[in-house]
Amino acid sequence: MDRLNWVSSATKITMFVIWVLFCLGSTTAAVSRKAVPPPHDVVINQSQLSWNSTAKNVTFTVEYRSFSSDWTPIQACSNTPLTSCDFGLGRAEAEYGCVQVRVAARRNGETSESVEACSREGDPCTPNVTLTAAPGSLTVNLKRDHDLDKEHASNLKHRIYLGKKGGNLELYKDSISSEFIDGLEVGQQYCVTVAFVLHWEPLGPASCVQCETIPGFSGSKQTQIIVVSVVISGIFLLVGITYIHLFKSRKIKQLLQPPCTIPSFFQEPLSDRNRPFLAVSPTEEPYEVVCGLTPR
Repeated sequence: MDRLNWVSSATKITMFVIWVLFCLGSTTAAVSRKAVPPPHDVVINQSQLSWNSTAKNVTFTVEYRSFSSDWTPIQACSNTPLTSCDFGLGRAEAEYGCVQVRVAARRNGETSESVEACSREGDPCTPNVTLTAAPGSLTVNLKRDHDLDKEHASNLKHRIYLGKKGGNLELYKDSISSEFIDGLEVGQQYCVTVAFVLHWEPLGPASCVQCETIPGFSGSKQTQIIVVSVVISGIFLLVGITYIHLFKSRKIKQLLQPPCTIPSFFQEPLSDRNRPFLAVSPTEEPYEVVCGLTPR
């Protein structure tokens, strides 16, 4: 009986040890997967892709996809130790000539998170973006003088991603033209990236992230705004008074005059209305002859 209890206890201990080793192995595998740092500064310049990495003893794999297609490895840039890749062939075969590109690092069978490339050198498939910061607001300036706009018109939109520096950029809006964003925190840095979307599908690489600090209202700025407002109000008031004086003064005087009314005594009946009228001959008045004229 004691032997059976001992065997049962040993079996339980063995199973517990195996379970602990399994958990440790799973944790180690998970840690090793996270231990492969992804590439950074992944940038497109025309058909040349370049990136940097802090990892040691890693290889890199580059993938691309054209409009509404799946990710496809670039054979010339699969498991390469280099930190650059020419994907001109993939772009030439892509629909509209636009492709998205991403890179992942690989070591000991573990793969890092893929990082999508951005463009900062005026790629024909990337929006031309500049930022203008103002107190409490940020303007995303978008230019539409490119071939894609001429070809697709309003079907081509700009997908704007916005967020604070150091945080995740979230989808803000799909816009056709430049976008004014207000209600932002003064003193905070806000970052923006923009990509083309055609019929709600991504098209080409996004612009590289740009950040601007939101300024506050300074005392001198507020004074300038007040002075300008007063001057503009005075100008409008002066113009209005001059216009009224030159063109509307007579009409205004007529409107301000009291209404014309017939006095009440003119409306009373005449007391002698029923008396008969008598013909009265004019009375002869005496007169003296001053001089006389005798005809010849």
